[in-house]
Amino acid sequence: MWMLYVLAGLLVLAAMSAGLALGLHLLAPGKSEARRIMLAAGITTVLPMSIAFGGFLSEADVADSDFMISLAALSVTTLAVFSVCCLPAAWFATTRLGRSDEAPPAIETVEPELIEG
Repeated sequence: MWMLYVLAGLLVLAAMSAGLALGLHLLAPGKSEARRIMLAAGITTVLPMSIAFGGFLSEADVADSDFMISLAALSVTTLAVFSVCCLPAAWFATTRLGRSDEAPPAIETVEPELIEG
């Protein structure tokens, strides 16, 4: 049962990343695609992981020998969430939106010739 909760959480992160990529596509069209992808995925990763880092750092004993191992594990988890959940969703949303701008028009417009008379 807990596996469904983990899967639902990962899907929510992917949806948040794609939604933020859509928002950046609409609100910041002047930025490059790579910058929008990295920004959307980065913000989506940092928001939930800041809760984990905050809880860890507020309760951790810095003098303990396991402090650095635990901090490294949190950092690797953050990198995994970024690269597996958030980055592909932001990339997919941004590249799909980028293709729609380059699509040919559905109806060709022909300039009428001027009738001289």
